[in-house]
Amino acid sequence: MAGIAGVLTACGAAEQPDGARTAADSGEAAAAADPVKQVQNKTVDSKQRDREKVVRVIDDFHRAVDRGDGKRACALLTSTLRDVYAMNPGASNCAEGVEYTHEQLNGAKMSALKVAPEDVRVKGREAIVSHKLIAKRNHTKASATDSYNLVRSGGTWKIDYVG
Repeated sequence: MAGIAGVLTACGAAEQPDGARTAADSGEAAAAADPVKQVQNKTVDSKQRDREKVVRVIDDFHRAVDRGDGKRACALLTSTLRDVYAMNPGASNCAEGVEYTHEQLNGAKMSALKVAPEDVRVKGREAIVSHKLIAKRNHTKASATDSYNLVRSGGTWKIDYVG
């Protein structure tokens, strides 16, 4: 007697009764129903979304500085970093500090610097983009590239440190 295992193995998918599941289907269903796997997948997806959001904030900041749009650039910063920009020479507020930075670039474009989600490390409410990873991606010197620290407040990421 071959037993039930032999019969199940011998049956092809075309020979399965309607609604019957193969052993492979059972494995996939078990993985899909595994709450630990679901949480792990959700965490991975959530971290990937956070990395993508962080990159968008940095890219938006770069473009705003390139345009001299201090109001937009400052909206992407924490209050602590807005205060730092307000200390730029001749600035009385963050927007004027960003405009000063724009002028100091002498036509160079911050947006030429590429940052990718793979460059971002997220831990809880904090994200770090290392100057070394940015430099490697852009084939520049790490000593001439800034790192970025961001913090999340609710669903919004803000740049907290550049340097």
